Amino acid sequence: MASQKISERKVLLYTILFLVFAGLVRLANYRVGIVLFYLGFVPFLFYRINYYLTHRSKPKEKEDKYRLYLLVGLVITIVLNILGWQEADFFLLFLLMVDFLLVINKKW
Repeated sequence: MASQKISERKVLLYTILFLVFAGLVRLANYRVGIVLFYLGFVPFLFYRINYYLTHRSKPKEKEDKYRLYLLVGLVITIVLNILGWQEADFFLLFLLMVDFLLVINKKW
């Protein structure tokens, strides 16, 4: 049986749904909600990093370059948040939103 490819759009939607769930949990228990919030980004980060590692030799499109910059910004922001040097949860959601807009507006 051939393996099915997971689309970028589905990965983003599942990440967003998990972040909404983490936000609801955060209302009841702050510490658990924060942990779930940062864990919500893990599948998305693995998917994007895997994409760039497997497509290293191919020339990058304009959208792929923008998405790589967003990925780097997302990773840096998550690391700085975890270290406690900044508190920018909204900025993480903003970067995820911009990435989603790039995916849905990409011309197939």
